[in-house]
Amino acid sequence: MKYSRKGKSSDRPKPEAAKKSPVKMPLITLMALSIMLPQGVALAEEVQTGTYKTKVTSIRVDSITSGAEEAAVPADPSQAKITKEQAVEKVKELFPQLEQAEVSSVELGNSGVYPPPANQMIWNIQWSYKTGNSSYGFNSEVDAMTGDLISTFLGFPQEKNTSYYPPKLTREQAFTKAKAFIVKAAPTLSARDVSESQAGWVYESNQTLFGPVQYGFSFEVLKNGLPSDFDSIHVTVDGDGNVTGFSRPSDLLEYPSAAANLTQEEAEKKFREEFKVELGYVPTYKDGSVSGWVLAWGPANNSALLIDAETGHKINYEGVEVTSTSATYQDVPQTEEIFQPRNSGVELTAEEAAELVEQIAYIPEGRTLTSHHLGPDFRDPERKVWQLNWGKSGDYSRPFPSQSSANVDALTGEILEFRMEDFGHTDSKEPLIAPEGAVKLSAEEATRKAFEWINRLYPNASQELKLVERGDRAASGSDQERYRYQFDRYYKGIPVRSGGISLTIDPYGRLLYYSGVNRETNPIGAADGEAVTVAADKALEAYRNAYKLELKYSRIGGYLLDNEYIQPIAKLVYSPEAVNSVQPYQVLDAVTGEWVSTFEDAQTDEDKSPAPKDLEGHWAEKDLATLVDYRILQPDEDGNINPDQTVTVGEWLTMLVKASTSYYDGRVYGNELKPIAGVDVNHPNYGEVSYAANQGWIRTDGALNMDETLTREQLAVMLAAVVNYDKLAEFLNQDEKVNKLADAKSLTRPGAVAVTLKLGLLQPQNGKFLPQQQVTRAEAATVLMRLVKLQGHTDQPIGQE
Repeated sequence: MKYSRKGKSSDRPKPEAAKKSPVKMPLITLMALSIMLPQGVALAEEVQTGTYKTKVTSIRVDSITSGAEEAAVPADPSQAKITKEQAVEKVKELFPQLEQAEVSSVELGNSGVYPPPANQMIWNIQWSYKTGNSSYGFNSEVDAMTGDLISTFLGFPQEKNTSYYPPKLTREQAFTKAKAFIVKAAPTLSARDVSESQAGWVYESNQTLFGPVQYGFSFEVLKNGLPSDFDSIHVTVDGDGNVTGFSRPSDLLEYPSAAANLTQEEAEKKFREEFKVELGYVPTYKDGSVSGWVLAWGPANNSALLIDAETGHKINYEGVEVTSTSATYQDVPQTEEIFQPRNSGVELTAEEAAELVEQIAYIPEGRTLTSHHLGPDFRDPERKVWQLNWGKSGDYSRPFPSQSSANVDALTGEILEFRMEDFGHTDSKEPLIAPEGAVKLSAEEATRKAFEWINRLYPNASQELKLVERGDRAASGSDQERYRYQFDRYYKGIPVRSGGISLTIDPYGRLLYYSGVNRETNPIGAADGEAVTVAADKALEAYRNAYKLELKYSRIGGYLLDNEYIQPIAKLVYSPEAVNSVQPYQVLDAVTGEWVSTFEDAQTDEDKSPAPKDLEGHWAEKDLATLVDYRILQPDEDGNINPDQTVTVGEWLTMLVKASTSYYDGRVYGNELKPIAGVDVNHPNYGEVSYAANQGWIRTDGALNMDETLTREQLAVMLAAVVNYDKLAEFLNQDEKVNKLADAKSLTRPGAVAVTLKLGLLQPQNGKFLPQQQVTRAEAATVLMRLVKLQGHTDQPIGQE
């Protein structure tokens, strides 16, 4: 999906919406593997594919692309069996909402993606939609050979057909709509080709109470009667029953035969015999940030790799056989040169930072520093980093120029990341030139050189890191032989399973790639090894029972591995799959023996909080139960929601923000964080305060006491701001209805009270407003649900930008 938009910035498509759109990759399988994988192999990256962007735990993937690196075969219009006119009419028939949209262009093939997709026999239709002073651009794709729809996401507002809570269709009814739509959109697929096994995993495109309701569904497409983890269909249906999005892969990968040389029994025997567990510190995440640590048992290196159904060997993420049944770990010896941080307290200049990089890393001849930027590190906003780029002056190669890049800590001088070739997937890379008179290093000499590099780059490398050896050291698919190394981090002798350090050198020992940024803070305060109560054999059996092997097709490649593009291929494999949908998000706590969720935001039907014990028969039971279902409220350790307990200003603000968005960090990276409304940046509710300030719900020039018990008048003031009537509230200061209240003279913000009374959000009690009466959790829930149901009945969106 491509957006081109003119108009008010507040009307632009929201990142949150994109994050919740369908994903064009096997999320459950990927998540299962990431949780099972050992530390150092999996890391968090921002992955964007099609219309979807989310923070996904990926497999040392720098980016995901949808095509092959080599030049695609140019599209031949004479070979198309579907005309462009037929393609346009197909999309219009499927999406009646396009009646007012215009076709701005139609081309055969896709020149806007790099690397270009191998399949160019696709009609790419660009649409434009205008409303008022705003315009929207988005695209559709139709197979030029079969007429099947490949993708469409309606990227424009449909105010007249917007269904807010409660939606007209239930999730089950929307699911029926999605299945029926597939038959019309892709008629070449038979009923046997679409599996409903994964369709049962239903993700909500909108899991918040504010905003249009959208349901998202994922279906597996069977190949030769087997599931494929990369050929799936995603359908989005809104609360009115309109299909608003559809996508399926357009890749033309060659599928191998479905006949496996390795039987299911042989594969399971291999999996169980070679599966091992190891102890490690695992981070837990909330709102995209580390919220804590757990000492847990997890699969050891190589344990959870795919098994090639043809050869019977495990394969890594390049599709290369891994013959060793387990990885070994080698201590990092301290070399003569080690990293010494600067301690002057004065930030480096761009030139000084560049010089540090140029003294260590290999930058091809002819490239000079072309751009630099100083700003906060998006992983750690408190750290300022120089972002540097080297290239050739006047090089405007398409689609990307050849360039090198690095990130350097502006205070310490630590090189956090270096890429000799920034765009590892391009075909414009210059071949490496061997140093004059140089001799290639042996594998042993290359490893010693890698130890020298890691000591010079990483602080306390010999104390914190160990080299992981899996028997697949040499890189493949490069223009020359290269050596890749992965170092895992340790804390108090225990592995830290939050991503490792990657390093690549050429046969002459030159540094080509280094990523030392994928590390979280140390798990200070977490349990140590002496607290372990779960034996390794018990953990091993628990993991063996938690996963099963499934014969399926898997896509290897199509992404960057340590900045080297891996060509995509389809493999017939036995894949470890979770027995239930909750398991991929969990690890086994080595202290308590309980399965612990590593992503607090992740939720499935099985993972919903149980009904609170103290709700049955309560006057606000229905409203409170809804907030529990949406995880806005959660029962305490005793299973109670405490409906009659008063709420603080901070608790109400948190409820309001959670009802509005699942992503409420509210921080603007690139800007220095400052206190907001008197709330310090280190306050646990700073994210909510920041988001509320950005929305205009609170004044930033005053002091907000988050621990103060919320009163009815404070609630009225916030509600007036949420519905965007705070200016109207000033006009209603002498409202007749408010003036008739017995306690009208005690009101300090009568206009805000008038707004909430007129909208039915708050009600008088025995002729009084009771402005200083404290608000209970039940009352707050009821008011919030009234606000939710008010959506669509005001001139402006409620609870959204």
